[in-house]
Amino acid sequence: MNSTLILIFLLFFVMIAVGVPIAFSMGITGVTYMLMNGITLQMAVQRFFSNTQSFSFLAVPFFILAGNLMVESGVAMKIIRFADVLVRQLPGGLGCVSVVTSMLLAGVSGSSVADAASVGGILIPEMNRKGYDESFSVAINATSSTVGIIIPPSSTMIIIAWITGLSVAKMFMAGAIPGILLGLMYLAITVVMSVKRNYPREKRATWKEIKQALIHTIWALFLPVILLGSIILGIATPTQSASLAAVYALFLGLVVYKTLDFKAIYRALAETAKGTTSVMLVVCSASIFQWILVRENVPTMISHWLLGLGLSKNLLLLVMVSMLFVAGMIMDNVPNLFIFLPIFMPIAIGLGVDPIQFSIVTLVSLALGLFTPPVGTTLFISCAISKTKIEDCVLDLLPFFIGGIIVVLLITYIPPLTLWLPSLFF
Repeated sequence: MNSTLILIFLLFFVMIAVGVPIAFSMGITGVTYMLMNGITLQMAVQRFFSNTQSFSFLAVPFFILAGNLMVESGVAMKIIRFADVLVRQLPGGLGCVSVVTSMLLAGVSGSSVADAASVGGILIPEMNRKGYDESFSVAINATSSTVGIIIPPSSTMIIIAWITGLSVAKMFMAGAIPGILLGLMYLAITVVMSVKRNYPREKRATWKEIKQALIHTIWALFLPVILLGSIILGIATPTQSASLAAVYALFLGLVVYKTLDFKAIYRALAETAKGTTSVMLVVCSASIFQWILVRENVPTMISHWLLGLGLSKNLLLLVMVSMLFVAGMIMDNVPNLFIFLPIFMPIAIGLGVDPIQFSIVTLVSLALGLFTPPVGTTLFISCAISKTKIEDCVLDLLPFFIGGIIVVLLITYIPPLTLWLPSLFF
């Protein structure tokens, strides 16, 4: 590795350490590298916009819009009520409701950040009021919301599919079981911790209550069915399916629930613009950074180093997963995907691992970083809602992190957990 590349990496990590947003850190690093090597800045502009010229990426803003319209329509509250009648009788009833709500809402919003904000804003204050430790309330919301990018649909999966050239439909199907498995793991941990701490449990819902909650929620629960069904049956492409989801969400808010007005639609459009801009800015900046890595043969160097360790297939997979865990703690998911997928995917394929499986393993591994310091987006949101310090929540986060690691290891070494569902349809 030459001195210029070392300086570039130092600059990159120093900027991250002092709090410069990841998109700007990668962009500034890329421009600095080009200036140091006498490369025209036209290359930076070209690389910045090259990855936006994709029809598949149109699915991202439409998925974000559908999720925002659902939030503005009050769907989150309806799903919370449905989850409440299903699991409130379990130990730590409200904690269990938080987990199940995140699992159900994942099929609607496709965003962990949106799930953490919408669910946490409602349930965290209520849990604190009923005697739950604030750190526990934060831990449940921060961790359970991570299933939002794993259970389909997921805009992050679209980015993975674009980077790897894999099928979006297969990615969606492959993420279903791991996402549900992760949610059930968090549900089990919530129950065990609640029993030990003697947290309250609520009165079991009657069949009438369950029926009423289902009637009020069924329209929203149809959204993932329509999305996945149209893609699997070949009726629509992922982009067309995403636009259909946005129209359906608008229909629910205006006609079915009648909760959308002009101001709510404006807020949804504004949040969609912000969310899309944020995602695409990271994608574009990551493209420049990825170009630098390829130009300097960094993927090849890391690949040779890993293969040179002489480890068995299982141990080498463990090393890669461990590196993804650490990377997820330091940086956001999208830049990590651009950096590590081109490096690790050829190695995984060479080891005989299916690329669809390894993509989901990568996604789930990085998703754990959403609730771990120092980046931890869902953790920051949850702490802000509860007005709790991050350091006060670490011990309560630990069991969930360990549970997440167990799920990652299961999907790493048991391929049918990711490949069985896609094999039924494709």
